[in-house]
Amino acid sequence: MNSQASGIFDFEVFPLNDNLALEGQGNNQKGLFVAIAGAETPNDKELLTKMLQAAGFDMAEDTKVFWITTQQPFSFSSLRNELGFSNALFFGIAPKQAGLMLDAKPNQPLTLSGVTYLFTASLTDILANPTLKRPLWEGMKEMFRV
Repeated sequence: MNSQASGIFDFEVFPLNDNLALEGQGNNQKGLFVAIAGAETPNDKELLTKMLQAAGFDMAEDTKVFWITTQQPFSFSSLRNELGFSNALFFGIAPKQAGLMLDAKPNQPLTLSGVTYLFTASLTDILANPTLKRPLWEGMKEMFRV
């Protein structure tokens, strides 16, 4: 139930999906959280695999990947506490949907409380518009120091 709070709160209060950790794929050996808006497709997965490999990550071993098929907010902070992420990539997901009150610019890494965040366009949009790849790659190079 979404509701606008009154009184001292100046933000929306919404339920968070706390069971998301059970839905992730990968062994998370390098503490990399990846959230993608939409259902998993072969084309999206292939693009993601190539981008992560270029940055030095094996998708199955080094990351924890979540395909987010709903607009329901989830708690990145809870997932971080449970799974220990140090980096987080969000494809087509706004900070607010991840339960984060951040003012993040697209494709520009933001480090806060020991986590580096990068928010970018959805994989579907990147596939449809190849000009979105370069700014993303520049952000990933800065984030991962490649």
